[in-house]
Amino acid sequence: MLEGKINQLKKTTLSQDIVQQLMDLITNGTISPGEKLPSEKELMELFGVGRSTLREATRALAALELIEVRVPEGTFVTESFGGFFTKHLALMSKISFDNIHELIEARIKYETDLAEMAAEKSTPSDHQRLDNILLSMREAADNEQFLKADLEFHTAIAEIARNSFMLQVMNILRDITKEWMFKVIESSSIQERAFNHHMKIAKAIKEKNINEAGNAMLEHLTIVSDLLLKYHNKKQ
Repeated sequence: MLEGKINQLKKTTLSQDIVQQLMDLITNGTISPGEKLPSEKELMELFGVGRSTLREATRALAALELIEVRVPEGTFVTESFGGFFTKHLALMSKISFDNIHELIEARIKYETDLAEMAAEKSTPSDHQRLDNILLSMREAADNEQFLKADLEFHTAIAEIARNSFMLQVMNILRDITKEWMFKVIESSSIQERAFNHHMKIAKAIKEKNINEAGNAMLEHLTIVSDLLLKYHNKKQ
């Protein structure tokens, strides 16, 4: 099946090269989703490597959610690559991200769309969930508790929007900015303003007012982003 499509390796980066070759074969469709990989012995012969090197590579691919090992059936390509692409995006964001302006732009665009989708799709139980989070924000004893509730509010809106891919991207953007946001809350008198912003967003979602939900989220993130940029520039 894979004869002529795998190159035998130099001994410097054996497991990494196996990972890269199999990733390429999987993502370009040579090996299909759900397809069983050759046996361990066959892969060792194809790559020209030992068992420990091959197992190191397969552990890495399993961690990336590109393959899954089923005992005793064998090793299979995952049916969906959603987990892999999410992990890859998260990793690349953390490794190569160096433009705070682009991050802010992405968050504003994504969360404005998510707020509008949440307003369209929300249910009474979703509305109660938002109210409970707002109560936690109001009763937060310190900055850490307030930020936790703040992040929970934004995550809830992404979940209420009911788009699993957008939720995963939103989680990545949130994780990257979380530490920055704590610094902003810590250094600015923003809690009362932020709470009022969240109240306005929740009200629009509960009233299923799509335009107002998007506008309220845009207003909130624009103000918070300005503070974030000021803090970032101050630290440069």
